[in-house]
Amino acid sequence: MSAEALAGAGWTGRVMQVLHVATALIAVNLMFLLGTLFGLGVLGLMPASVAASAVLRRGDLLTGTAEGGVVRTFWARYRAEFGRANLAGIPFGLAAALLAADAVVLPQLQGPVSAALLVFTGVLASVALVSAITTVVLLSRYDDRPAAVLRFALLLPMTSVPTALGVLVVIAAWTVIVGAVPVLLPLAGVAIPLAIAVRLIDRRLDRIDDAG
Repeated sequence: MSAEALAGAGWTGRVMQVLHVATALIAVNLMFLLGTLFGLGVLGLMPASVAASAVLRRGDLLTGTAEGGVVRTFWARYRAEFGRANLAGIPFGLAAALLAADAVVLPQLQGPVSAALLVFTGVLASVALVSAITTVVLLSRYDDRPAAVLRFALLLPMTSVPTALGVLVVIAAWTVIVGAVPVLLPLAGVAIPLAIAVRLIDRRLDRIDDAG
């Protein structure tokens, strides 16, 4: 059903639109979880994220007017991006390992050293998170090699601070919401924050492309 038809249907059309969006987000979340599982976690996370981003970037998906092809789009992009996404994800895997090591060491330290490491860990985690999401969006949007994608993804948080802060605020807010309503986690725990973050980064990339 077209957006015009839904709008013309009054409140029933708006209800149907909301239901379409909710169903789409749940489907994306489920496919993300399956894609991550199929890749045994480590090898499935980045391809599943890129595929989910590709689906969420569809203009008709979050308007509730997608007619089909969502599942086909996800799995086609998952297969196509499996190798490239995993290559681009290597630095973030190393960052995750470093953050995990910090989490083990920090409780054993006290004083200024502990405070300095805590700040360093927080900054590293924030930059890595925004850069990882940006990488996912770039991979779903462009055909550049992983090295070129990573260079741009690492620069974006520093050159587009409002966008980076917006992504972090979205993730923090969603974490609080999920903590209060845990049932949302398996239903749309990844799809909702990713959908909003993708829109924020996409708008910034549109402006950069237009300026170029």
